[in-house]
Amino acid sequence: MSDKFTCLYLTRSGLKNVQANDESENISPDNCYTEDFVDRLNDHHFIGFSDYSNEIFLYHYVRLMELCELLRSSDCSRSSFFAQFLDKVFFLRAKSISHHKVFFVSRALRFSRVLVEFLFSVVAIFFLSFFLPFYLIRRRKSDSSLKYDAKRKFVFLIRSKAAYQRSRVRIEKSTSALTLVDNYGGLDVPGCSIYSVINCKNIFKIAVKSTLYALRDIWCFFKDSNMMLGAVCSLALFPGYIKKIAHKSVYEACLNEVIYLSPGAVFFTGDKEDRFALLQTRICEREKKSLFCLPHGLEYGFRFPGGLAATTFYCFTSEAAEFLNDLYYETKFVYSELVTDEMFGADFEKQAERNVERLVFFTEPRDPEINYEIVKELMGKNIRFSLKLHPLEESGDYSKRFPEIEQVNDFNDAICSTVCLARKSTVLLEASRRGAKAVALLVNEKDRTYVMKIFPSLCSKSILRAFTFNELQEFL
Repeated sequence: MSDKFTCLYLTRSGLKNVQANDESENISPDNCYTEDFVDRLNDHHFIGFSDYSNEIFLYHYVRLMELCELLRSSDCSRSSFFAQFLDKVFFLRAKSISHHKVFFVSRALRFSRVLVEFLFSVVAIFFLSFFLPFYLIRRRKSDSSLKYDAKRKFVFLIRSKAAYQRSRVRIEKSTSALTLVDNYGGLDVPGCSIYSVINCKNIFKIAVKSTLYALRDIWCFFKDSNMMLGAVCSLALFPGYIKKIAHKSVYEACLNEVIYLSPGAVFFTGDKEDRFALLQTRICEREKKSLFCLPHGLEYGFRFPGGLAATTFYCFTSEAAEFLNDLYYETKFVYSELVTDEMFGADFEKQAERNVERLVFFTEPRDPEINYEIVKELMGKNIRFSLKLHPLEESGDYSKRFPEIEQVNDFNDAICSTVCLARKSTVLLEASRRGAKAVALLVNEKDRTYVMKIFPSLCSKSILRAFTFNELQEFL
């Protein structure tokens, strides 16, 4: 047997590449991310039937294609008994697509369990979507009921802290504006809960509508996921979507009430491509309402089956607007310096004068080992720098490894640095707008592909790109 013989092994902790001599190494889907791979992902003919089509594509179809890509370069494949069940289902599907041997018994056992869990999920979704409005009305403040207002001009639909930050300046400038917050998960930002439309008079109507929307979503979700993933993978996803489908169904029933209570309003959202973004777009189009998207994060360069949100979508750069209009054969993607400055929420001309002479590396929570590698290399080259950690990261993870490196805790302080270094983040765009030198450090293949092919805004001419640490030193 050749030493080059390899077997892709699925374990509970991830994927391993096992060689003929039984040596193994961890393997990451990041290895798939080349420009050709992204082009193949966009070469599809999927048309979304549900509000979930983009999520299915981004989180599950892409995952399936990653597995297929890795399997094509392996001679055989197997999975551990202890691997996660959903991972096994997708792995089995990828093996079938990639023409790896799949045993009938494995198929039968997986399908039996998937079918049982699917039937349980349908029942759970049905009951949860009906009773969730009754739970939400009990959490509501007694005096917070949303009233009819024909003079209301603007309604902001907020579902995350990032979305609120992007909309904050526009909210403060707007007269007769209403900020509606989806606080189902405990989101704490200024505004009124969208569930405040629920009252004793309409609660039964909303509960029934939510249930009907949920049953419709079950069928449409299956239709989309079956088209992209196959029937077994499609059914296997439902246990993870019990709360998501019920939540979104209640949100839809409440949003319909908001539309009725705000007949003259223009709507704004921070959601870009998820189920809520498509839901908001669908309802506003049906009711002939203008919906503007102030995206909470970077625009993806994937061609999503359901498209992107809104009747007008404000991009972070002119390059992104041009790219997305070409990708979707649309004209709704626009770039405005004024709107972009509002989304970043700063007076950039004044800010540039206050920038502090220092280099700050802004980390990101995905693939933290790449952050560690960058920090080590910067230290090895005697480059003086500070760290600004992403809110989802733990300070202790870095202070233990790099106790000598200063951490800047306040984002507004960090972003005022003269040099801002990051991998792939809106930080780079904001830093460049503030007059700082913004450098994308792309020492990882996946990061390079994301900047060049997946996040079109990061192709802005205002952002420097360093592909090696030597190139980085030339910019400093």
